Amino acid sequence: MKNLKIIILFLSFIFISNQNFHYCQTKFDTSLKKNKNQIPTNLKKLEHLKDLEKQQSTFYEFKIIESTITQGNIGLLTTYFNSRTYLNLPNGVSGYYSNNQVYYVLKNYFQKHRVKSFSFNEIVTDVNTPYAIGSYDFNTRNGRKSLRVYVSLKKIQNEWKILQLTLN
Repeated sequence: MKNLKIIILFLSFIFISNQNFHYCQTKFDTSLKKNKNQIPTNLKKLEHLKDLEKQQSTFYEFKIIESTITQGNIGLLTTYFNSRTYLNLPNGVSGYYSNNQVYYVLKNYFQKHRVKSFSFNEIVTDVNTPYAIGSYDFNTRNGRKSLRVYVSLKKIQNEWKILQLTLN
């Protein structure tokens, strides 16, 4: 009889422990499912923040480029020239040029066509190759003339470089 009580007590203990274990496991599984759902959400938020940071950085770079063109100071733009930058100017210059060639071609062009005003009207930063479109005004003997400017950037070795510069 005493052995029977011990066996019943032991079985009761196992039964109760098993129920508690099942309850704890269920709580753990539920908690795990919530965390699994949160991880992709948190990653999406992190990716979104990184995209916003990249867009702000790109926007800032375009503003620097805008400022240097407005000043007509090509020397300040040299840090943005890539080893192969595509230029397209109304005076017939068209093609890929080294950073030294770009400097001298643009310096010559801006000396002959001094900037009166320049600003980007549209800046698109949410693409792999961000670009900006603006208006470049200068005086001629016949009055003021305006050109449309297109500048695209590409990140090369963690630095923004001008991939293309077109004036038409």
